[in-house]
This record gives sequence, C-alpha cells and structure tokens, in this order.
Amino acid sequence: MQRRGIIGQAGPLLLARGAATVLGFLLPLILARLLPQAQFGTYKQVWLVASTGYWMLQMGLTASLYYFIPRQDGRGRAWYTQALCGVSLFGAIGALGVYLARFAIARQFNNPELADFGLQLAVITFTMTATAPLEPELLASGQTKLSALLSFSSDAVRVVASVVPLLAGWGLQGFFWAYVLHGALRLSACLWLLWRQGGPELDRKLFLEQLAYALPFGAAILLDTPQKTFHQWAVGSSVDAAAFAIYAQGCFQLPVVSLLYQPISDVLQCRLAAPGGREHGAHLFHDANLRLAAVLFPFTALMLASAGLFVPALFTHRYDGSVPIFRIAVLVTPFAALPLEGVLRATGQTRYVFRIFFWKLVATVPAVLLGIKLGGMVGAIAGHTVADVSIRCMMLARVRRELRCSWGEVLPWAQLGELAVGAVVACAPVVLIARAYAGGPRPLLALCAAASCYAAVYLGALALKPGAGTPFAKVKRVLLGVA
Repeated sequence: MQRRGIIGQAGPLLLARGAATVLGFLLPLILARLLPQAQFGTYKQVWLVASTGYWMLQMGLTASLYYFIPRQDGRGRAWYTQALCGVSLFGAIGALGVYLARFAIARQFNNPELADFGLQLAVITFTMTATAPLEPELLASGQTKLSALLSFSSDAVRVVASVVPLLAGWGLQGFFWAYVLHGALRLSACLWLLWRQGGPELDRKLFLEQLAYALPFGAAILLDTPQKTFHQWAVGSSVDAAAFAIYAQGCFQLPVVSLLYQPISDVLQCRLAAPGGREHGAHLFHDANLRLAAVLFPFTALMLASAGLFVPALFTHRYDGSVPIFRIAVLVTPFAALPLEGVLRATGQTRYVFRIFFWKLVATVPAVLLGIKLGGMVGAIAGHTVADVSIRCMMLARVRRELRCSWGEVLPWAQLGELAVGAVVACAPVVLIARAYAGGPRPLLALCAAASCYAAVYLGALALKPGAGTPFAKVKRVLLGVA
C-alpha cells in the first residue's frame, strides 16, 4: 500500500483546481453585474441544458478509465481511444438532438430567446462531452501533474474567453461563441494526447469489456443527472427568466465541493482499484472522508449562518430573494464528505449504482413537484434536498457492506463529531453580525468580518478539546495527515 494519504496524491490536482477556482469563482459575480437579470437567467438556462447533456452523454466511458487504466495491463492507449471515440459519438448525437429541439427547449423555459443560441448550444454540448476523457486519462495513468496543468489551463482559458466578449460589447452571442472556441481548443488537446501515445488503438474484445463496465454506470448517470437538475427544469417551466435567475443564484454553491470532492474521489477510486487496494478499503475511505469533512463541515455552518451577507456580497441586493433558497441548497454539502460513488465504482458495483440512482429519481420527482405546489421555489429546493440526502444514506449502507465494516467502523465518528461541534459553536458571532448588518450597503465587509470571527472561534473550539497540539496543528493533521 502507498504510504501517502489521499490528499498527498491528490495535491497537484487540488492546487491546480484551486487556482482555476479563483478565476472561475469570479465569472458569475461579473455576469451578475454585467447582464440584466433576464439575460443572466438566459445564460443559466443555456448552461443548464449543456451541462445536463455533458453528464448524461458520456455513458460511463469517461469514468471507466479510472477502473481500467490503473490495472497497468499495457492497454491504456486502447482504453483511452475507445472512451474518446464513444463519448464523441454520443456527444454528436446529443448535439444534434439539442439543435433540433431548440424551440421546444425555449418553450420549456418560457424564454423564446433561448432558440437564438441553438447552434452554439449544440456545439458546446458536443465539445464538452467529446473532451471529457482528457484529464481522467492522465490522472488514471499516474500523470497527476500534467492532468492538473491541463485542468487549470482549460478553466483559465474558459473564464478569460467568456468575459472578454462581454467587455467588448458583443453580448451573449459573443459570450457563447467564446465557449465554442474553448471547446475546440480542448478537442485539439485530446487529439494531441492520443498522438502523443502513438495514435489510436481499438480492440473489439477490450471495447466490449469496457462497455460492460461503463454502460450500467452510464445508465445510472442517465438517471442521476435528471435527478440533480430536475428541480431547476421544474422551476424554469413555471417562472420567467428573471425569476429563474433568482432561483439559480440560490442554488449557487462555492466551488469548494467540486474542488475537493472530485479529485479525492478519483484518487480514492484509483487506490482501491490498484492491486491490494481492497485490503485497505476502510482505511482509505476514512482518509478521504475525514479530509473532506474537515473543510465541508465548517464551510456549511458558515454559509448557513452568513447567507444573508453572502448572497448580496456576491450578487448584489438584487438577489436577496435567493437567500432562503441558498440556505436549503447548502444543507446537502456535508454529505459530499462521503465519497460513495468512488468506492462503488472501484468495487465494480455499477449495477447497484444504476438501481439506487433510479430510486433517487423516483423519489425526487414527486418531492420537487409537491414542494413547488406547497412552497414555490423554496419548496422545490427543499424537496430536492430531502430526496438527495435520503438516498445518500442508503448508499452509505451499501458501501459499509462492500468494505466489510460495522456501522461503528465505516466512518471515523469521533473525529467527525469533533469537527461538527466546532463548526456549530463557531456560528454564534456570525449570526450576530449577519443580523446587525442585514440589508446594509456593504455586505462584503460584514461578510469578511463574520468569516474572520468564525475562523477564530472554530479554531478556539478545537483547541478546547483535551489533547496535544494547537488548533492549527489539529486542522493540519486532519487535512494533510499521512494515511
């Protein structure tokens, strides 16, 4: 077993994505100020359609690279070629479907302007899907630094290319064409990687084996993606573009979840799939869970307590209506500390993933529709949250069985409890500041003050626990400790 912890191996990815996140985080802040609320809602609707297609059209082929390439069987080029060809084909089919359905999509969102971006939307959907295997192939083959470099470069180019057309006065048309250019650059990088490996390699027997693994998981994603986005589609069909902008901003979450979760989950899957990895499965799962919880627990508590400052600080007081939606949406964040999908994929449980995602969709649709009927947009996000959390608890039960653990052993309960108590206690000064400055003209200054107080109290709460070391040392052990 490797001695480095999950964080140690995922370090380059975290650094690269952290740097890219600084740029990507600025994009919605800029757009919320540069675009009228209705146009911002149109942008969010276009992105919702493209990202929904991106997740659904990969059919599990991208995720299969994390399963096959770490086996080091000398067929990495074939696995990558087959994944690249497969997602390109599915992406092309999906893009054609999106273009042909552009008027129906516009009617779904009560927004005729959407149809004007049909061509860009189709091309963006294709390039996003066709280039999905780029970074995963490098990570699965052990080229973590190169994967991190490409990930950062891609996000940096996307953000810069997105903002320039707006500053130049080219409007949403120029903005979306910049996304098309970004996709073309990523497609070139995929072909370069294939050429660098010696050209394409196809093997019918290997491809059938890859499909046998990927398609059940891909079918699960066909269910999981609508489940994740159904609440947005449902709200979008019942309100205008300006109101949808309010809802979309309420569902906004800082990229801290994707920044941490995906690299750690991907590395965890590679470690479990490597020879001998299953023998240390519980230890690796604890390692990943604790590193995620050390950030996500206090982050969630801070967001809940400071939501009234956070939303207007980022998006101006025009989006104050997003605050109650945001508070409910952030409740799912602590459960992202459970890298469940990575364990299930590494143990070959793709058929179970399909079944559980089916039941998640079955639970989500009536919960969201009932929520809209009872509570409007707030009810929609509440129904989505309840369904999502319930299914993740069921998935944890399956992971416990796969890791052959008891309920007392499946998670590091004592350490998680310590983090949770500290996170909740530290909310007290934040609540006082948020109430004192509610509706004030400078919410960003108040948010900075609240965050500073939160950090001080949180570290102080950790220091009160008996044991050696400063609070800073305790947090460092949780985040960077050796597995």
